[in-house]
Amino acid sequence: KAFVREKLERNRFEEKNQELLSVSSKQILVNSILSPAITLLASAGLLLLLWLGINHVESGQLATSELVSLLLYAMLLTQPISGLANVYGQVQRTLGAADRLQAFFAQQPEPEGTNQPILPLGSGAIEFESVSFAYPEREPVLQDFNLKIEAGETIAITGPNGAGKSTLAYLLMRFDQPQSGRILIDDHDIEQFDLQSVREQIGLVAQNTLLVNGTVRDNLVYGRFDASNEDIQKAAHSARASEFIEQLPEGYDTIIGDQGVKLSGGQRQRLSLARTLMKDPPILILDEATAMFDPEGEAGFIQECKELIAERTVILITHRPASLALADRVLKLEKLV
Repeated sequence: KAFVREKLERNRFEEKNQELLSVSSKQILVNSILSPAITLLASAGLLLLLWLGINHVESGQLATSELVSLLLYAMLLTQPISGLANVYGQVQRTLGAADRLQAFFAQQPEPEGTNQPILPLGSGAIEFESVSFAYPEREPVLQDFNLKIEAGETIAITGPNGAGKSTLAYLLMRFDQPQSGRILIDDHDIEQFDLQSVREQIGLVAQNTLLVNGTVRDNLVYGRFDASNEDIQKAAHSARASEFIEQLPEGYDTIIGDQGVKLSGGQRQRLSLARTLMKDPPILILDEATAMFDPEGEAGFIQECKELIAERTVILITHRPASLALADRVLKLEKLV
């Protein structure tokens, strides 16, 4: 409505409906031809069998009771044969579903249940060593990239869209794998250690907050199911989320809806931060974490974060100059092409 494109979207919807109608009409046409044709062939087969049977009865080669039994068995066979026309549509739908399933299962799964050692809990020093990465069928995002982040350091990473800021976070979390180079945490190559143990040491607060359709409590304990009420309230207080949570109709037991639709953008961000703090990770990634805040809210969030990032290694991915006040060092990335 904001772009006055109701007519365009209505036309697109009508086009899709016409395509569906066309496919359905073709299927109905095929069924309308196949169904009587199969029935006709089955009936012709019965008539042929009856004619041959009568000849055999007259010649004494077949008893009348045997002919009746034979005809009854033949009639039983014609029923499933007549249903073959309906099978055509089912086969077409199954083939379409099979293609989608094949594409899904063709994806490279993440390693599970490996015998790799557990990554030791350390101070959170990070190093990208000659890392190169490109998304499929796209130009490289990182080429022979090197970066060393000291334990307890807060580094802000800025740069234009597509420069690889979020890619660094995804590589560190092992959502993607670099084509070459190594990523180290406390001098340990993360590729050589159990995937779950690597991710347990990293907390990610993303710009697009993902929340489950449940209560506030359900979302807070998502990363740590054994958390006590005291742990939950402490994390919420640290993220300055307890103020709005306690004002909700049922407090921590309030249903927030799919993706937290009942909360504002800033409230969702605080809830995401509190959920991450429940893990108490030595490494914290804030990926455009202040994108949903107005200037006043951003200033408050930054002030609160100064306490939260103490003694943690923090990667702060941002476009906003105000957030740079949190950083010990600022790194600006440039697009390769």
